[in-house]
Amino acid sequence: MADSNQRAVLRDGAEVLIRPVRGADAPALADGFTRLSARSRYLRFLSGKRELSAEELRYFTDVDHHDHEALAAVDPAAGRGLGVARYIRSAGDAQSADIALTVVDEWQGRGVGTALLARLAQRARQEGIRRFTALASADNVAVARLARAAGAVLRRGEFGTVAYEISLDALPAPG
Repeated sequence: MADSNQRAVLRDGAEVLIRPVRGADAPALADGFTRLSARSRYLRFLSGKRELSAEELRYFTDVDHHDHEALAAVDPAAGRGLGVARYIRSAGDAQSADIALTVVDEWQGRGVGTALLARLAQRARQEGIRRFTALASADNVAVARLARAAGAVLRRGEFGTVAYEISLDALPAPG
């Protein structure tokens, strides 16, 4: 399982706690979803998703921390969730995993996503994963910026989406 709570210092000097997602986090995840704008929800789910079902909340929080890892960024002062990053190992390639990352609107642009990606990559390396793939909306500027910073290679783009591949060897360790 992922290392327990780790602190990360953001670009603006704020500290967040990054920890593994647990089954008991379903209410916090639902709360975080309500704090996403319609635009942020669209960029994350590539659709106009209005709510997370009980089944989705279970899927997003019942992770095995090996083939499916999820890490949460938490505001240590308020105790509220700020974002989640997850990978799901590819069934056809054990060294590859698809990733998704979401940060609540009021914390976007501060480095939460960068900190989550670094910790997620660290966990993935520990589990034998060597590359991440990500599908994103072609107009998701934040993901494009994060992908560029991570050395991602653009693999394909169709129907308004882009696919990135990130070699974990190129990503720096969290610090």
